[in-house]
Amino acid sequence: MKYINSNKVDKIKLTRENFYILIDFDRTLTKGNSISGWRVLYYSNLLGDDFTRRYDEIHDKHNETWECRFKTYMDLLHEKNLDNQLIKEAVKKTDLELRDGAKKFLTKMHDMNIPVIIISCSLRNVIKEYLEFNNCHYSNTFIYSNYCDIEGKGKNDIYQVTPHNKNQITFSKELDDIIKTKDYALLFGDIVDDVNMVSKDKLNKTITVGFLDKKIEENLELYKSTFDIVLTDNSSFQEIEDVIVNMC
Repeated sequence: MKYINSNKVDKIKLTRENFYILIDFDRTLTKGNSISGWRVLYYSNLLGDDFTRRYDEIHDKHNETWECRFKTYMDLLHEKNLDNQLIKEAVKKTDLELRDGAKKFLTKMHDMNIPVIIISCSLRNVIKEYLEFNNCHYSNTFIYSNYCDIEGKGKNDIYQVTPHNKNQITFSKELDDIIKTKDYALLFGDIVDDVNMVSKDKLNKTITVGFLDKKIEENLELYKSTFDIVLTDNSSFQEIEDVIVNMC
């Protein structure tokens, strides 16, 4: 099902030149029942039983902050000598699955030269490799996510992205200069905190899209009050692409 706040959406006139995209990765670009990017390495079994056991121990410590949990994950990955080749192999084996229409959508945004900014709590190393493996990592795609410094260049934990600080990300000057030329944003997420990818003062110029795939009846009203467009039941990106193309 698709729910649209027409009162707001109809007031925003998108063109190819006047908007950019902010988008979550796990269960937004990927299917609602897909594993997370962090779990790609976990389920690959390429890092051994000790990694699996210790990952579970970290994951089950509910009293830890997101920042502490991600930092501990990073330390474990370094201890296991994670490298790019292993990530490539894990991605080939993964059950991670793009949402229907997501690849076509990313290709369409590239063809229209619309900036796509992925802001995710997941692991950037995996996201980038996964998109490349699926032939949809383009020059208009910018990924801001937790990052494991495999090559030892001192960039470990460079972002420390959590579900609660996505509006505190510092973009590169290149990207900032691009955004300054845009009047509107199109934002996609699967949890209500994802609307924080844009600051509150910019929400009136942002069309927000929420994917609601679990506990639909329980959460529908919350999502409808949070997002301008709500898509349920593992909806395809084709549904939102139709809206964008019509608006452009």
